[in-house]
Amino acid sequence: MTEITQPQYPPQIAEIMQRIFRLKDRFKVGVPENIVILRKRILESNLGGKTDHSSNFDLFHNVCLAFSRHEGPITMGELSRDLNVPLSTATRTMDWLVENGYAQRLPDPQDRRVVRVGLTGAGQEIYATINQFFMERIEQLLGQLTAEERETFLSLLCKVLDALEMQT
Repeated sequence: MTEITQPQYPPQIAEIMQRIFRLKDRFKVGVPENIVILRKRILESNLGGKTDHSSNFDLFHNVCLAFSRHEGPITMGELSRDLNVPLSTATRTMDWLVENGYAQRLPDPQDRRVVRVGLTGAGQEIYATINQFFMERIEQLLGQLTAEERETFLSLLCKVLDALEMQT
């Protein structure tokens, strides 16, 4: 029988991983009913069968985040760039959002050839609910830290996320 040799990591890292896996169910907290309904509809729709079933809710949230970074409706090209997806994927996503009343296509006042997209009132309401829920949860967890600890933690977390984004 061959013995598997594991690289040696600091005991703290192994402990952190064990604790995260043990506590993973605590990350799942009571979600407002309208978010549960929206998530179910998104998962059932599967965006026309063209995307990964489990990522549709995340894609919806990312679309909303993209809209929130702009003032007013944006072009499909801007949406595609913000989401870092092909234009065809952004278009399919918008088709689903429009079909379900969460987004709308609008004419560009300066150029009739350009179509802009934005959230409807219903889409904005769902996004605001989702965003408020996540922000309250994050604040609840970070509330355990002092202001200095919070600043250090967020700075270090950003570095880790930057490193993850740089990996291919």
